[in-house]
Amino acid sequence: MTQPVVLVTGATGFIAQHVVDKLLARGYSVIGTGRTKEKYSIVIKNFKEKYPEGKLSFAIVPEIGADDAFDDVLKEHPEVKYVIHMASPIDFIPDSPLKEYYLDAAVNGTLNILKAIKKFAPNVTNVVLTSSFVSIMQQDPSIVLTNDMWNPITWDYVSNPHEAYAASKKFAELAARDFIASEKPNYKFATVNPALVVGPQVFDSSVNKVLNISNRFVLNVVQSADINSKDPQDQLPVVGIDVRDTAEFHILPLEIEALSDERILIANEPIIGQRVFNILNDNFPQLKGKIAVGDYDSAGELVERLCPKQDISNIINKIPGGYKFVTLEKSLVDTFKQYLAKEEI
Repeated sequence: MTQPVVLVTGATGFIAQHVVDKLLARGYSVIGTGRTKEKYSIVIKNFKEKYPEGKLSFAIVPEIGADDAFDDVLKEHPEVKYVIHMASPIDFIPDSPLKEYYLDAAVNGTLNILKAIKKFAPNVTNVVLTSSFVSIMQQDPSIVLTNDMWNPITWDYVSNPHEAYAASKKFAELAARDFIASEKPNYKFATVNPALVVGPQVFDSSVNKVLNISNRFVLNVVQSADINSKDPQDQLPVVGIDVRDTAEFHILPLEIEALSDERILIANEPIIGQRVFNILNDNFPQLKGKIAVGDYDSAGELVERLCPKQDISNIINKIPGGYKFVTLEKSLVDTFKQYLAKEEI
């Protein structure tokens, strides 16, 4: 039986391509949006080769923050039943003022898609929004994070692109939830709030020297550390989630009723520089002498002292049979296998 039609905004992105991949593998028909034809043409080519019978098309949405940005797409595709809204600014080298680049684009883009669905897509039954772990983060790393928490950041506090991104994700999600509460649309609404997303690209051909933003954080730690230092590598004290798990949790709200209206915080294993070096040194002998070793046995103490902690049991308990996450080791090994096949560290 043919699966329903899913609109995936920002479908050329790192996580979004994994979402499209899983949707096509399940037999869904997918309509993606991208800024330009040049941006999405290679994506279509790759997916057509992988899924010759797959149903994938694209529509151009040049600026998600522009008024009525998604109206034409939904007018032209009344067959859309599910919407996964992933388009959002993330580059940490913005080409315009922080408020315009991050906050305005994220909030307006989110409201634009929700308004367009209400006006032109009465057949839509489920909407899933990509939010972020940073919407939930707290300043105190000892606090156990749960999906009912909100980052206390205000826009007045923002002074750099990283803070601007965190605030934009929080306020875009809040704007969406305010819209749902006031407009009371007929569709179910879920958000996915992933931790730092790491893992391989869907296609090897997408890999180059400049990795996507989240994987770049890890690569920067590897490239910047003094290889002769014996000090514990305490950079990047975060928690991670594999990109394939992240993609799966964007689709589960369409398939599991108990998740269809949830705020889905997903996080798996802590990431800190020393764990990254331990995993790479254990799995890539060719990197010996090229990357730091640090203090192998210090990883556990650093994780316990510095990395965020979370409790997502209330989400996992809603999945029949539970859920098995991809390990951090597999995430990093798969990522660096791709990278090292094309580039040198």
